[in-house]
Amino acid sequence: MIRKVRHLVDAKPRTFGVVFILLAGSGYGTGPWFATNLELNGANPMGFLTARFVISATLLIAFRLVRMGTANMPPLHDAMKIFALGAFGFFVSPLLYFVALQDLDSGLVVVIFYIYPALAVILSWTIYAHKPNRVITVCLFTTLTGVWLTAGQVGDGNTRGVLITLFSAVTHAIYVVAAGTVSKKADPLTMLTIALTGAACAFGLVSLLGPNSLNPEFPINTKGWIYVVAMALLITIIATALFFAGIKRIGPGVTSMVETFEAVVTISIGVMLMNESVTAIQILGTVIVLGSIVAIGLAESRAEARGDSQSGKHPGAHSGTVLDLPIS
Repeated sequence: MIRKVRHLVDAKPRTFGVVFILLAGSGYGTGPWFATNLELNGANPMGFLTARFVISATLLIAFRLVRMGTANMPPLHDAMKIFALGAFGFFVSPLLYFVALQDLDSGLVVVIFYIYPALAVILSWTIYAHKPNRVITVCLFTTLTGVWLTAGQVGDGNTRGVLITLFSAVTHAIYVVAAGTVSKKADPLTMLTIALTGAACAFGLVSLLGPNSLNPEFPINTKGWIYVVAMALLITIIATALFFAGIKRIGPGVTSMVETFEAVVTISIGVMLMNESVTAIQILGTVIVLGSIVAIGLAESRAEARGDSQSGKHPGAHSGTVLDLPIS
């Protein structure tokens, strides 16, 4: 069964790249709901993020040792790049995002944060010469418009919260573009393990030696720790594995576009589980975002089909997946 699924994924790497990023965005979209519940159980962002990444890294290190031992480790310089990606990308942007949620309405945070796809496309174009095609250019504007509409009417903000969210968006765009290259330095399990270890070390170090403003406050009861473990498994391990698998196939520009689905999930969870209201404008925005993602998926599938007919080669012959784990 696993081999059949792997063959199917390898046969359509770009199409499944879009699917993987959609699933990753769905996982990430639950973050604000987890944060709200964790704060009700005594934790602050520094506390639950530190616990989340330490638990995730510990589980992955143990899992990799059992499945692979010390084999297939990348060269030291590549391992350090992956470690640094995790220490930067998983520390700075998530912390700023969740801190901003304490200062601003979630709708305003979403609106500001989701300028990052445009930044990622521009950075990818500048650094890697990945010039966006017509479909990507059109979908860039439509997804940003859809996110803005989906977020609905936002409340009053403050300068500090706006700046924090802007910086979170910039750092996330840098992380996405860097991940497009670094994700090819190791097999998926090793990549994920090293990156999350880097994040755990960054949070642990700042928790111990950082300023008082970054002192962690951990959950005060069992319910809170259950939320942390669920967050570690769903958002951190599973969603990030899917993210790395997707970005390896479709690159940082398309990844940043498809990941806007996260905003739709966040708003939907707010309506279904947090008693937030939904308007016709928000429904329109959701339809626009989903329509843009479908357009991207169709464009990737067509490009993949053209590539197959031109090259005659198996499109997935050189690409790894989250399913590329030892099955012995």
